Amino acid sequence: MSGSVEFDPDQQQLVIRFPYREDLVAVVKELPGRRWDPKQKCWRVPSSQVTAVYQALSRHLFDFAPEVPALLAGTLGQAAPTPQPPKLEAAPRDRAPRQASLPLAGAAAPAAHSAEVPADAPPTLRISQLNTLVRDGLRRQFPDSFWLCGEVADFDKSAGRQHRFFQLVEKAPQQPRPLAVVEVALFGSTAERLAQKLAADDGAALRDGVEVRVLVKIDFYVGTGRFQVVVQDLDPSFTLGKLALARQQLLRDLRDQGLYHRNRSLGLPVPALRLGVLSSPDADGWHDFLQHLHEAPLGFDVTLLPIKVQGAELRPTLLAGLRWFAAHAVQFDALCIVRGGGSRTDLGGFDDRDVAFAVARHPLKILVGIGHQRDESVLDLIAHSAKTPTALAELLVAAALDARHHVHEQGLRLAEAVQNHLDREQRHLTHQGRRLALSAQRRVHQARLALVATARGTTTAVQWLLQRERTGLATTARRLATATAYKLERTHSALAEQQARLRLLDPAAVLRRGFAMVHTQDGRVAPDAARLAPAAQIELRFRDGRIAAQVLSVRPNTP
Repeated sequence: MSGSVEFDPDQQQLVIRFPYREDLVAVVKELPGRRWDPKQKCWRVPSSQVTAVYQALSRHLFDFAPEVPALLAGTLGQAAPTPQPPKLEAAPRDRAPRQASLPLAGAAAPAAHSAEVPADAPPTLRISQLNTLVRDGLRRQFPDSFWLCGEVADFDKSAGRQHRFFQLVEKAPQQPRPLAVVEVALFGSTAERLAQKLAADDGAALRDGVEVRVLVKIDFYVGTGRFQVVVQDLDPSFTLGKLALARQQLLRDLRDQGLYHRNRSLGLPVPALRLGVLSSPDADGWHDFLQHLHEAPLGFDVTLLPIKVQGAELRPTLLAGLRWFAAHAVQFDALCIVRGGGSRTDLGGFDDRDVAFAVARHPLKILVGIGHQRDESVLDLIAHSAKTPTALAELLVAAALDARHHVHEQGLRLAEAVQNHLDREQRHLTHQGRRLALSAQRRVHQARLALVATARGTTTAVQWLLQRERTGLATTARRLATATAYKLERTHSALAEQQARLRLLDPAAVLRRGFAMVHTQDGRVAPDAARLAPAAQIELRFRDGRIAAQVLSVRPNTP
């Protein structure tokens, strides 16, 4: 590992740390917006440059915190702060409700309004009186408990609290806003009893987005004027029936569009070692899955993109993770979706319509390890399901080991086949070599006999040819001697003629006949007067000596 990259959520920056290396410093300096933090001894880069950071440093084997690939894939969700539920009180049951009567016309008004009131004036009430009248009216109108249907909303916000306060929502088809909303209170003792009841009835649980049928009683708290219903019981069969109907409709739509078997029909590469994983880094299922892979004697390359595996953020983070792996499908052999067990309603997020269609259309082979053996989501039906994270890891390990064993067996069979082929070829070559040796010996013997016969037959012809060539050479030698003597004689005559001409043209001979030669100062012969200038120094050479002279004038001949 060369260094590490972490995410600082407070400053929305990526923090890069590594021991000093000149080449890594040069790489970091190329990142947009980078700056050196001298106090923390690290580099800081805006989180908006996560793609550039990942591309630049992943090739140098940097260790990325789980938040970094989640930020890269867009699956990093910030949990909203949990609002504090208002403090509500259940209506007391051990005493009769207070009766409040409206003042009659003309009755005395409160002290603060002691002025005379007209006889036909409407009554004046205090807020507590109004709230009491409303409460009593509601109790008279709804004296008994009744069943109420709606979709749970804001239930997850009060997670971990003894008393749960949420909403039931009535929605219209294809409408973003609800038709009606009612506030709901689920007190601690009732919540515990209903949780045990739901767990015993096929593992259901309350969560946001689930349609429920609950037994409620009207409650109106006088102190705050807050209207709500208090949950007393719940019908698990209604919730599970709604989930089953929604699942059946989703599966029907997948079949109608030819997507039900699409992802399951994709082949799994052999071996599948480059694995993408969508899971929560804190989930036990993820740790079990990773441990089984690490214990195998194989080189799995696992890339985790953190997502939320339950609650309201499951759907957006899972969809973002699926989109990221689809965009980088060439880098992976398969995609695994992993989480541990949970209730039927906790796992309901994996029955989401958009998630199911994204999985069905995904370019990678998707392997699902969600829940326990008894759990089955829509993803288990449309993708390759191994039920649990541990079973999924065992499946991948077994497939890789089978592939390695198959390759080993194929190698042994190939080696055996090659050795058998080499043995056959060796025997064939040995046989062919023996045949070739015998054939060569026969051909050499035949050629030797033919050469002997040919030598005997050609001796006379060779002797005749030699005699004829010898006679021809003698004739040629005589002709060459005659031609050479003639050529030498002609050459001697020509040389004598050239010597006579040289004697006649010799400048000394000219001087001996009474002539003189004119030389310029630099020793050159002056053949004509035009080459001399007045006052030029010249030298006259005679037969018996030399005279230095000076040109007085130059007079060219008249034509």
